[in-house]
Amino acid sequence: MPFLEVTRKIVLAVRHAKVGYFIMVGGCGSLYMPASGYQSVLENKDWWMAYRRGIADSEAHTSYMEDRLGPMGAGLRAYRNARAALKAGAPTAESQKIIDDYEHYVRTNDKALAFITGCRTSFMFFDGNAAFQWTFVSPPALYRSGARTGKYATRFDYLPLKGDENDPKNLDGRLHGISAADLAIAIADEAEGQQMVGRHWSAYADLSDDTPTPSYVTLETCKL
Repeated sequence: MPFLEVTRKIVLAVRHAKVGYFIMVGGCGSLYMPASGYQSVLENKDWWMAYRRGIADSEAHTSYMEDRLGPMGAGLRAYRNARAALKAGAPTAESQKIIDDYEHYVRTNDKALAFITGCRTSFMFFDGNAAFQWTFVSPPALYRSGARTGKYATRFDYLPLKGDENDPKNLDGRLHGISAADLAIAIADEAEGQQMVGRHWSAYADLSDDTPTPSYVTLETCKL
């Protein structure tokens, strides 16, 4: 996978440059499922389905995916609309077929799993590596643009869940998230405090504000 070669080169560059403290931002796929020993989230089909449902149930996240991923976002929008019809008690044969087809694809042939697998493999370049100072942060399952709250919590190694964090079952509606703005704060705090050297961690925050936010910004749209 090309991005694994990129990770290898990044690690080599950091070592040769003698960077004082390197913060790697990886994906959610490198986290473990709670109460599962060392099963990563990508190995858990229930998590993968809960993730797809979680982003579809959010207007902000669906808009974010449409901005970034084009046709994939369009498919998510159709799935979101079909799920909304089902929740409203007004499903049609067409909307039910959309749900069935989408979820069958997720369970059997979701090509995004290759990327998530790469996230897990990338972490292996760091795990147990004592050649340089590093920390590895993985966003929680639901990560998107959004409002800055300035508050966040952290968890080491395992996927943060709402409710009983040691219960890996019944995942629908239990996935935590964080906005890019709050994750930036968590990363900046770690750069200053260096409290998680050599650790793998996740930061999560209140993501209840479901107002769509542009996925990309320019200097013209930034308020200084």
